[in-house]
Amino acid sequence: MKRICIFLLALTMSSVVMAKDFVRISYSGRAELEKHFADPNLTVHYYTDFEVFATAERFDGQKMILLDSQAFANNEVYTLVYCPKTAQPTYLQGKDALLQTDDYVIVRGATMPYKNDGAVAIFNKKATLPKLTRDFPVVTEEDPRIREMLNQVNMDSLEATVQRLQDYGQRLWNSDNAFAASDWIAGRMQALGLEVEQQAFYANTWLGSGQAAPNVIGIQRGTLYPDTYVVCGSHFDSFSYQAMSGGAAPGADDNATGVASVLESARILTQYEFEYSIVYCAYGCEEMGLYGSEAYASRCQQEGMDIIGYFNNDMNGYLYGDQIHIDCIYPNSVEPIGTYYMNVGEVYYPELPIRHVNFNEGDSDHTSFNNHGYMGIYPFEDYQNYSPYIHTPNDLIGTSVNSFEMSQQYCQMNIACLAEIANPMGETPQVYCNPVMNFEFAIPIDKEVMELYMIWDAPEEGSTGELQHFDVYRDSAVIATVQYDPNFIHYEYIDTISIGAQAEYFIMAVYSDGCEAPSETLIGEGIPHQLSEMDANSVSVYPNPTENQLNIEAKGLQRVSVYNAMGQLVKTVEVGGQDQFTMEVGNYPTGLYTLRLVMDKGVINKTIVVK
Repeated sequence: MKRICIFLLALTMSSVVMAKDFVRISYSGRAELEKHFADPNLTVHYYTDFEVFATAERFDGQKMILLDSQAFANNEVYTLVYCPKTAQPTYLQGKDALLQTDDYVIVRGATMPYKNDGAVAIFNKKATLPKLTRDFPVVTEEDPRIREMLNQVNMDSLEATVQRLQDYGQRLWNSDNAFAASDWIAGRMQALGLEVEQQAFYANTWLGSGQAAPNVIGIQRGTLYPDTYVVCGSHFDSFSYQAMSGGAAPGADDNATGVASVLESARILTQYEFEYSIVYCAYGCEEMGLYGSEAYASRCQQEGMDIIGYFNNDMNGYLYGDQIHIDCIYPNSVEPIGTYYMNVGEVYYPELPIRHVNFNEGDSDHTSFNNHGYMGIYPFEDYQNYSPYIHTPNDLIGTSVNSFEMSQQYCQMNIACLAEIANPMGETPQVYCNPVMNFEFAIPIDKEVMELYMIWDAPEEGSTGELQHFDVYRDSAVIATVQYDPNFIHYEYIDTISIGAQAEYFIMAVYSDGCEAPSETLIGEGIPHQLSEMDANSVSVYPNPTENQLNIEAKGLQRVSVYNAMGQLVKTVEVGGQDQFTMEVGNYPTGLYTLRLVMDKGVINKTIVVK
């Protein structure tokens, strides 16, 4: 009986731990997005330009939309299905939608797409926001050796690869043909002298569960920086509804053209030596929800791989109209790699129109990298007029792939972007530099115009140039310059801000070789006026001293900030207008702390002792 009770108690505790809410939160701007990723109450699993999907330990109805109260309890994934509002009543017959918007629905578990590859599996894994401190080279003129590489891209070679993959008839994610295609791609990479791995992974899809045809990963080692990588990739699986009953899914444009670009890039680039390593990928099971690239990008993050950037290759053979052009798909959170791609295009192919677009009908493997902290971009054929034959038996050379000249230019852009970053041997190494450390606000002073104390530490060593100074940015504009002194570690600057106002601040470390590294962005705000004596007397904080818990009674409590004796911010908790709040402080080192309590009527500081 005792064992049964212990088991039931453990089961109950386990249920409490797992009882998290699956939520959607809208946001605006990079600073707000960073707040969500840093919020200890949230685990972000997937994000777009306007919203995050996360599990929350505490649900906040004012900020969140509840999707599921038992997050991932009975399912491995949630599926975001791109489906227009008008088609949702038909698509959702027999399905339980957790959320419906104008462009997509969220469904529990794995589910079939509405059309094409418009489904993204949201896994129970913690997402990571790509950092904006990674520098991409600024290309001002052609490198003659890279131009030599670009001139070697052969349309016949591209067509031969597309034809070879098309000839399988179909490459469904777990079919014998898909496994054979994986083996064939691996053989091609091995013949080029790459370090080749076939990464096995398991997929639980709407068409069943099991081992998917493995990813193929080929590595060309850099001579100076072998542990820093630039990556390109494509998926090799195909899909059509006809193939589910024995029909064809030739997948010429989607995505034999992408595989052809990756293999042609490898054929040419392996003839040269580069300072940085280049990785060539071919993924399985993309059509079911990006499973293959998720498996690889997740592993890269777990192993701490230093990936400079990721370039996706998916559908580049259907030309709409008569002018070749490139539509670049990527979230605003990875803007630097998008800017870099367009910079390369302006130098090597100034006649080629390239534009950044938002696509709300599908997704591809760059998203897996963006979700795991790496900057990834997706150059795509016309996003409004892409091939109408994909996911049908007519995805063939001639109908769906009607311009190998366009595929050639996409491949050339892929090579140019990889080579400029990987740096052919003999070129001047790329400059790189480190950001400042420990940027934060000290306790501000309350006045009608408030003083805001910013403090930070000098960057780590290891940058290519010498540190010269720090630029202080407020709302994207430089407001001050603080000179670097090699004798100092700690720096500070005082700005003034009006009561009730907010501004975004970051510190830019500026180096002699032109390299600049920004700190994280923080929100500085003018805290409201001090409480009246009557209102202050109604605020109660107990017990004080305390060892574990601290009870706070304050009408309309919005925020609690804890500062240590040095004035450094330890923690901030958004309370949301409660009148009573309990805070855990048992893990704080013993000593004096200041609580800054922000309420509807004003602000008050309280000193506490943790013993």
